[in-house]
Amino acid sequence: MDIDTSGNDNNANNNNASGNGFSRDIFRSTPIKDRGSTFIALATTVTDLHEVEAFKATVRNKEQNATHYVLAYRIYQNGNLLEENDDDGEDDASILILNLLKTLELVNVAVSIPRWFSGILLGPVRFDYFVRCAREALDLGNFSNVNNSNGGGGNEGETNTSQASSSTSSLANRRAGGPIIVNGERQVTTSSTSTTTDDNRRGNPLLQYIRNVPWEYGEIAPDFIVGSTTCALFLSLRYHRLHPEYIFTRIQMVMYQFNLRILLVLVDVDSHQDPIRELTKISVTNNFTIMLAWSQEEAGKYLETFKAFENRPPDSIMEKVESDYHAKLTQCLTQIRSVNKTDVLTLSSQFGSLKNIMSASTDELSTCPGIGDQKIRRLQEAFTQPFTLNKKQRKKNTNK
Repeated sequence: MDIDTSGNDNNANNNNASGNGFSRDIFRSTPIKDRGSTFIALATTVTDLHEVEAFKATVRNKEQNATHYVLAYRIYQNGNLLEENDDDGEDDASILILNLLKTLELVNVAVSIPRWFSGILLGPVRFDYFVRCAREALDLGNFSNVNNSNGGGGNEGETNTSQASSSTSSLANRRAGGPIIVNGERQVTTSSTSTTTDDNRRGNPLLQYIRNVPWEYGEIAPDFIVGSTTCALFLSLRYHRLHPEYIFTRIQMVMYQFNLRILLVLVDVDSHQDPIRELTKISVTNNFTIMLAWSQEEAGKYLETFKAFENRPPDSIMEKVESDYHAKLTQCLTQIRSVNKTDVLTLSSQFGSLKNIMSASTDELSTCPGIGDQKIRRLQEAFTQPFTLNKKQRKKNTNK
């Protein structure tokens, strides 16, 4: 995939332009172009809603014919903090920009990102482009001066490509025949019972909480390998709000290398609902299992558990069901809403078998204590409804 970040004379160099009806400086990012779509961010200072509206009009006048105009701003007006975001049809994009402004603690700032859509769906990577453009425009205007501290899984938010290539070969060796992996300084032979962690994880506080299984450093693509077919990526929400593009790069590095891929998220911000919803979508799209931890200790415990249960059979976490007839009958009938174990015992004592219960009339069922009209109706519906619905029935049930 080719991504063009080179702008023409009218785009890349005009970083300090003013529009008609809006007197403040507007800082314009370099365009990002991918498969025909173009993303450009414009940032400015605003102090009230009138300036926000003037800024919006100016952007639409200067950047004409865009498919979407994503907007986010934070202003103090009359002693109140106003925070707003507008997707303009680009679902979930503006909340990322608003979260960026919150993370950078910026007030009286607005960011607008026009996108020209080519008709080719870009997938989640488009969120990377939105945030990257916004961050560049903010930096051009010197709105923020925040250190890119390593709150995520990588080394100062950057991915080492040489590490990726070497870790690919080490993973191949590990799978092919043994526990040999490549360490950053020397080759080491490790036990398959240890948890392997990326060199970039050195200094991660959660490592002190991995006490019950051995672990060691190694040059690997994911943040943690907790089994021959299981890996984990670690992500702090605080870091994700600053660098939402980071997780997409990390996911691409481990795609198709492991059967079970875990996204271990440390929830270390108060406003966590929106980023968790966003990361859940990313996990579903990329076939990751998302796990949430509210402390470093909890995150370490999850890694321990995944490693400890690496070779356990799946039935060790399955519900234990007794093999006798009454237990199976109870499990079956209690799946019907409002039918409890006492009701099953009553029905079993009265009719003797599931066949007799299903054949019983409404009057016969009503003689059982505790079995009212509603339970009788639900029992009979469960016994008589077909397993598959035809199109008309399915549409009718959907519209209810």
